[in-house]
Amino acid sequence: MDAVVRDTIERSAPASPVTRSFAIASVTLVVHFATRRLAELFSSSFAVTATDAAREQSDRWELYVTAGDEGSPAPALVPSTPGGAMRLGVYSETYALWMGFQGATLYAVDVPRRRALCWLARSTDVPAWERSRPFLPILQVIFDGTPWMAVHAAAIAWGERGILLAGRGRAGKTSLALAGLRAGWRFAGDDYVLLRTDATPAIAPIYATARLREDMLPHFRELEPARREISEETDERRHELSFALTPEIGTIGGARLAAVLLLERGGAAMPIFSAVSRTAFLATIAGAMGVATPGHDKTRAAKLFRLLSTMAPRRFDPGFTFGPALDALAREIA
Repeated sequence: MDAVVRDTIERSAPASPVTRSFAIASVTLVVHFATRRLAELFSSSFAVTATDAAREQSDRWELYVTAGDEGSPAPALVPSTPGGAMRLGVYSETYALWMGFQGATLYAVDVPRRRALCWLARSTDVPAWERSRPFLPILQVIFDGTPWMAVHAAAIAWGERGILLAGRGRAGKTSLALAGLRAGWRFAGDDYVLLRTDATPAIAPIYATARLREDMLPHFRELEPARREISEETDERRHELSFALTPEIGTIGGARLAAVLLLERGGAAMPIFSAVSRTAFLATIAGAMGVATPGHDKTRAAKLFRLLSTMAPRRFDPGFTFGPALDALAREIA
């Protein structure tokens, strides 16, 4: 199957691409979009545009982005029947993921040649949550061979010290990260961020996006200039933000990791830190990742275990207001 995946990627290279380059931790991702419309659909989601110097110094990967409704026929790896169950192929040198009913999208990666493909059946049907974190399964495979991995969490940094904020849906990851951005903290993400898991743990941004629930908008009116659209999916209305379009709002960036926290609201009036088991933390952070970025489970679990063997997680209840919560986090990493 390695040869099939490799051939599929090679045959999918756009003839006249619109090329954009993005710096993601130690990697430069050079994305060749088949059309200008595809480039406009995804480019504003990434945190850092790569400079010429960065392209020369970092690990370079090529990604082809094509779509059926933009003139690119379905690759050989796309099932003949649309939709259906997710199909995952993890081979010795390649990776292929058909998202099935979750979205008519094919991801394919040729690891030795550092090339990848994202094929969309219809570019007009890409859900807002997918546009806010594009090509995530591909990026996860790219970083499997490095100390980094993409984790389902928010992250913010103050000075040279960063905080990873894991938590279940509606735990408040987005609102606390955006409150930090507004207060002068660096924002590394509200949904998926890069985590370095070796002897020098760190956080780094992948995306410059956030998805703000409608009920939280009154708390963040000053972020409205960053809104690129309003989405309504799964009966929930969200304001889709891109800080790549509005750099004056705040700073995007990472830092050395100083704290690993499990965000859980328990009704405390003021911020409270307490003990939490590594098992509980892993269960929270790994659940969504298994769906969003399946494959190589042992490799990714080993990275998380390695990090948590040297950095114990803590539970954090932020209380009712953002100011005291951010003050408590600043003291925690001082």
